[in-house]
Amino acid sequence: MKPGGLVFGSCPQLEKRLPEDSEEERAVRHLTSKYDSFHGLLLQQQNRRRVSSLDGSETATDVSSSSSSTAEERLQVTDQERLQVETFFRGLKTQVFVCGSLANLYLGATSCEGQWELHHMGIPVLVLDSGETRSRNKRRIQIVLAERGTCFTLWQDVIDNLSSYRVAGKAFHTMHLSSDHSVLVGLSFDSLVAADEMWSHVERLTACPENISLSVPGRRGRKPRRTPKPQPLPAKSHISQPCCFQHVTSVDAADRMRYLSLRSLVPGLEHKTVTDL
Repeated sequence: MKPGGLVFGSCPQLEKRLPEDSEEERAVRHLTSKYDSFHGLLLQQQNRRRVSSLDGSETATDVSSSSSSTAEERLQVTDQERLQVETFFRGLKTQVFVCGSLANLYLGATSCEGQWELHHMGIPVLVLDSGETRSRNKRRIQIVLAERGTCFTLWQDVIDNLSSYRVAGKAFHTMHLSSDHSVLVGLSFDSLVAADEMWSHVERLTACPENISLSVPGRRGRKPRRTPKPQPLPAKSHISQPCCFQHVTSVDAADRMRYLSLRSLVPGLEHKTVTDL
């Protein structure tokens, strides 16, 4: 075990392989051939270790034939959880897609014959910013791994024209890290149906050149709009109390040992109260 994750040396071969027509694809195939969806391994092996976002540590889970259905249901993301995550990332003129299953996040490299390194487990989310708001003024596609329960971001990156997001195997997707294209990111989905939905959504978003930072031939850039004069702020007496409010997420100091994000991102939480979050 290495700091920051687990390393798997050998796993069953994937049923789908990439065509061997380039050095990069051969390197990707070498990595993916040593890894299979964790969902299959979880049901095949009696004892398996997995990084859980609910406790933030490596926990051993005994899975037998009698409890396999219960474990499978636990790995699925409910409609309420999808609504919770969507509400967390939703913004003005922003589209959000939440995957229907959990996924493991792995990191690897195309230049070495190494293994995948497990970093996080969470809910994959696609966020499309239109770039027409003051806070999100750049059009882009973001892929986020949200923590189950808190919706906090465990990992995020941008999908652009160099990401090369692809289906590398059964319920297993890969892409290049935007900050370092020599680093491969692998997402292992616990549901093949959810993985296919994720891929279809990525295909639809990346089909638009503007979403992946590409200019369209023959189309001139938009003229910069004049910045309108800001309107005066209303008086406090004209502002009503919150209405149509729905509470979807709640965390407190008692959840520190339950969630990885609270332990790693909020040090000294035991001395804080709920109102401090």
